[in-house]
Amino acid sequence: MSSEKYMNALEMERRHSRRQMASQFALLVLAVFAVWFAWRQPKSVDVHLAPDVRAGDTVHVTGGHSPVPKPNVYGFAYYIWQQINRWQTDGVKDYGQQIFNMQYYLTPRCQAQLQADMETRQGKGELRKRTRQITEIPGFPYSENRVLSEGPDAWTVLLDMQVTETFGGQGVKDVFIRYPLRVVRFDVDRERNPWRLALDCFGANRPARLNPAELKAGNPVQATLAAPRLPSVISPSSLPRDTSVD
Repeated sequence: MSSEKYMNALEMERRHSRRQMASQFALLVLAVFAVWFAWRQPKSVDVHLAPDVRAGDTVHVTGGHSPVPKPNVYGFAYYIWQQINRWQTDGVKDYGQQIFNMQYYLTPRCQAQLQADMETRQGKGELRKRTRQITEIPGFPYSENRVLSEGPDAWTVLLDMQVTETFGGQGVKDVFIRYPLRVVRFDVDRERNPWRLALDCFGANRPARLNPAELKAGNPVQATLAAPRLPSVISPSSLPRDTSVD
């Protein structure tokens, strides 16, 4: 009896050890899976909220990114482009300085294009003592069809702007121009670019002048351009092409 008792106790101990080993192995597998799952998750979440967000609205995040609302894309393009074209005292100094100030909001290709444009203008004498500013044409602010999606990470923004320049205090330019600006996701330096977007200049498109002859009838002082047609889909043929615009 004593021998059988000891054999049973030994068998029970073996079973207990096997259960412990199985539990430990299961915990190890679970821990490895948890580490792998945590590694696969985004290290940060990029959330873009629309200006008109309301209580109860849902923001979908995929791969650490949420969709960028169209008003945000338009506002980004407008602000950065306006800053680049803001020459307060002398285009010779101001143009290059503004490109430098906005460098973290420009793709390398766009920055190179702006540098080349600056050098061309400098060679033609179009920057010395020049001031420039651009603003929205009064009465033609943001609308949804001004932001044309090229997928989740790129857009073309149609800005209809009034461009004014002076030379030595005298007005030398006052025109209406449509800028088809390309905006892309650009996650390079989050400390310097919290928007995580960048201008890619005009992509395959070109700016074009809007015809001032299309002014509405009425008070000449408050006259504005008749509403220009905007394309509903993005395609090279549907965007204006006018290489003569400076």
